[in-house]
Amino acid sequence: MMSPISLTPLLKKLLAYTPYRISRSAPNRFEGIEAFLGQIARRDYRPRVIIDGGAHLGWFAKKARTAFPAADIHLVDPQPACAATLRATATLPGFHFHPIALTSERKTVRMICDEVPNTGAHVAWSGNQHQANVDVQGDTLDALFGKSIDAESRAFVKLDLQGHELLALRGGRQILRHVELVLTEFSFFRQLEEASAADLLLFLDEAEFDLFDIVGVAGRVRDDRARSGDLVFARRQSPLWADRTWG
Repeated sequence: MMSPISLTPLLKKLLAYTPYRISRSAPNRFEGIEAFLGQIARRDYRPRVIIDGGAHLGWFAKKARTAFPAADIHLVDPQPACAATLRATATLPGFHFHPIALTSERKTVRMICDEVPNTGAHVAWSGNQHQANVDVQGDTLDALFGKSIDAESRAFVKLDLQGHELLALRGGRQILRHVELVLTEFSFFRQLEEASAADLLLFLDEAEFDLFDIVGVAGRVRDDRARSGDLVFARRQSPLWADRTWG
């Protein structure tokens, strides 16, 4: 007789084919990215280049490889604690590692990070520079990828930079002309000098992107009030906009 523990993987596989989920706690609203990648792959989106800004340990990049096996995937993360894992991933075909902090200009920046991988590690703002403990190289999306992305790339840019997403986008005005999808984290609560969601929407609107999807929302631990989330923007000329029917 199979034990409850050994039955768990089988049950998960069976549930994946249904519209239902079982959870012992409040629903997790932050798990839509993997499903979204599969959805756009089924709609014949085939990016040649994927930029994973804030790659951490490569979770998103590995899911993107499953959805888009032919894409070149660039892992961008300055966190020293993540470097060994990301370098190992970059030995696999189609992966490339850049130990860089994405920002609006090329310069050395100060980071707040632990000795172990931390999803909350970030480039320090002026208001918390006193907590910074690591100097890293900062650079722009244009400087890193301006020569490798063109109109045929159908590029996909993902940014999870703890509030620095808009600064990174401002350093990517050149490549954004050839980017088809942008997946970016945003915050419901402005922290220090980070941009508001309205600033992000305005910038991408001016860059000819429209809001395409919301693939995740994370709540505060104490009350589950929405704290942060992931928005997807698609270029207005993208074939992904071809089907605008309601039903």
